[in-house]
Amino acid sequence: MEKWIEMFGEEAVSKQLELEARYKVIGQEATRRAYEQARTEDGGVTRTNLGQKILGHQFEAVNTGIKTFIDACLKPHRGTKPSYVLIVENIKEIYGEHEEHMFGVITLTVFSVLLNGVLRKNCQHSNLCQTIAKELYDEVKLQAFLNCHEGKATSVLTGLEKRVQALYRRAYALARMEHENFSFAEWNKQDAMQLSASLIQVVLKVSNYFEEYKHDNILEIQPSQSLLDGWNKNEAKIIESSYRLCPTILPPRQWENYMDGGYYGELQSTSKLLRVHRQQDVFTKSYMSTLNQLELEGVRKAINAIQATPWVINKEVLEVLQELVKRGGGIAGIPNLKESVPPSVLPPNYTDEQLKAHKKKLAGWYRSETRRKSICLRALTNIRTAEEFKDYERIYFPCNMDFRGRVYPIPSFNFQGDDINKSLILFADAPACEDENCWDWLLIEGANLAGVDKVSYDDRKQWVLDNEQLILMSAKEPLGNLWWAEQDSPCQFLAWCFEYKKAKEYIKEHGSIIGFTTGINVAFDGTCSGLQHFSAILRDPIGGQAVNLVPSNKPNDIYAIVAAKVNEVLKEDARTGTTDEDAEDKEGNSYLKYGTRTLAQQWLAFGVTRKVTKRSVMTLAYGSKEYGFRDQILVDTIQPDIDAKAEASIFADSKNQAARYLAKLVWDAVGTTVVKAVEGMKWLQDCAKAVTKDKQVVSWITPMGLLVQQSYMEVKSTTVMVRCAGKRLRLYDNTATGDIDKRKQASGIAPNFIHSMDAAHLQLTVCSCVDQNIKHFAMIHDSYGAPLAQAQKMYEIVRQSFITMYTENDVLENFRNDMSLLTTQKLPKPPKKGDLDINIVLDSKYIFS
Repeated sequence: MEKWIEMFGEEAVSKQLELEARYKVIGQEATRRAYEQARTEDGGVTRTNLGQKILGHQFEAVNTGIKTFIDACLKPHRGTKPSYVLIVENIKEIYGEHEEHMFGVITLTVFSVLLNGVLRKNCQHSNLCQTIAKELYDEVKLQAFLNCHEGKATSVLTGLEKRVQALYRRAYALARMEHENFSFAEWNKQDAMQLSASLIQVVLKVSNYFEEYKHDNILEIQPSQSLLDGWNKNEAKIIESSYRLCPTILPPRQWENYMDGGYYGELQSTSKLLRVHRQQDVFTKSYMSTLNQLELEGVRKAINAIQATPWVINKEVLEVLQELVKRGGGIAGIPNLKESVPPSVLPPNYTDEQLKAHKKKLAGWYRSETRRKSICLRALTNIRTAEEFKDYERIYFPCNMDFRGRVYPIPSFNFQGDDINKSLILFADAPACEDENCWDWLLIEGANLAGVDKVSYDDRKQWVLDNEQLILMSAKEPLGNLWWAEQDSPCQFLAWCFEYKKAKEYIKEHGSIIGFTTGINVAFDGTCSGLQHFSAILRDPIGGQAVNLVPSNKPNDIYAIVAAKVNEVLKEDARTGTTDEDAEDKEGNSYLKYGTRTLAQQWLAFGVTRKVTKRSVMTLAYGSKEYGFRDQILVDTIQPDIDAKAEASIFADSKNQAARYLAKLVWDAVGTTVVKAVEGMKWLQDCAKAVTKDKQVVSWITPMGLLVQQSYMEVKSTTVMVRCAGKRLRLYDNTATGDIDKRKQASGIAPNFIHSMDAAHLQLTVCSCVDQNIKHFAMIHDSYGAPLAQAQKMYEIVRQSFITMYTENDVLENFRNDMSLLTTQKLPKPPKKGDLDINIVLDSKYIFS
């Protein structure tokens, strides 16, 4: 604590701790005080310094409902009491006389977990119950620790208000509790889930912000239109813990080991350097023990550099988006904020066919509404978070990594977010341009954001110049000239338009772009990253050509290449394919089996473009197979068409057959485009199967020295039937058995191995950039972002790092050596490499572009 104060000052540290506390949990007393203050200001609910976005009128209703529920649990009962009453009694014992604080903690935990769930699309009822149980347990455990250490750490600093002292005390206690491995009796898992389910029912009963919905026969909690309306009208001041994690206003604590880094106070216990599922099997324990002993200097250097990047809110974009929300959305990626009109009711004396058609329409409407509300909530949350942080000169995004080494920001509002999110932030303290080529990169970035990224750099620059008047008009009057909103990444493009206008004015005044400063991010994106890595590893000249490892005058588009091959087959099948015929399914029911001629004609009428093939081609390198392609085509292409057109859809009666048919064509086409990648995936899977036969889990070391372990263990699913609020609910409890899941170990190896390679490449690139004085990073796995002034340097370093990693490391042979330590079997040799010269990547304009 003293170290932080010496570095940043007492006031700055206090503000950071208070910010984290506000996002994690506020006690009942503080919440009520802030809420009452808000109600008296300006005659309505407005902002307060401590309790911004308080739950508003919903908080009081939920808090009262939960208080009534808890009181009922603690009253003497006749007959059998619910087993979860023991947990409630345990909570009451820990909080003692501080009942109001206890009720506040429970209310905020349940409400914010539900909000977090619907915002992050983690809506399954059983999952929400598990999350509530865990977070409530963590809060009670912390309170128990504080009880045991009463009086300690309260005078860490002098001259602070009691409220601030409490924040330091909790931050100190959280760190102490982690390092002391404080023990607290575990709750019975099923009882805790039943308690959570009961608390959810309380919220559903007294709040109109959430509603139950069954999707594929699985109970989910969805946001209601009332939540959107309340949020949009500022009637419901939902605390920032809707996402529970936030940016920092101090540079994040550097990761010095697995435990320490990122946040400073309340949120420090929410994350470790490595995101690993909490499992108690012997493999995970051994892995974590080994991981704690590894230095990981390069890995930590990269993550620390990324999270130390200073950002600032883009107020120009924020003002535009605020106005679009006031207008009701429906523009620039913000969906309409009002509920769409549901399908008309059935007429009297409806027929079975009418009922069937109505159910289809209603199901489609529910799907589209659920998606709309989810996107709306995310957009509103991003805008609200930007409002919260707009007055800070610098904000930061603490980062950590998954078990493969992929770097992720911890807060949900971050530089890896959606278009709206990314448009709302700019680099702070960005360096000034020192070279004329910055002008070229500014033009190229604008074209990329507009979606003009499948053409040469010269054509991209020309597109910007051809549309310069529209660009300048968009920057001058964005609400009057909405051309920008029609582009591929509309909000980021608008942010770029503002900076382009400033650059033009600067050049007019100074005669050159040299000296111009902008916080805009120039990003270099890989082309189908997974296949790029496979093609490089196996020196595949054919695949390398398709994914731009080989220099060319314009970028190759592997998705379009596959789509073209598919269309050739479709044209032939439409002429000479098989005909329709009657058939029977396994239950003996008759149905029409469409021939390839009919299915080909349907797809030709719909149009198979790069968009249709993109996801399947992209996921090939990550282990997706023909049946996976089928599901992707069904979900991404066919079902949305049916939802939009209902019976008028081409696929209304053939969706499953059409999906299977096209999946096979895409599988065949991509297999002829990147043959080596398919061989590489099969080899990885064969090695994984051999290791699991010897009852070991798949493990390897990346070129950056990170030990990767697949923690896939068999899971036993237990169904728990509970009675809540007069209804019976089915909860699912998934518990790891400790036995290796051989199927997942094999199926997961291709995506995990390739992800570990792109993670290592990113880490190596960042380390090289740091050594060359680049201090700003916007990294998204296979996208490498830097300030405009350093775009050329990033452009060169990312290529050189790619070459360095694959010339200094034979990653397949290294993998084989690592895996050989885990099995008595002789592993097969890696696939034979092709004759691609990896060094030509340095001359490839479009491998990252």
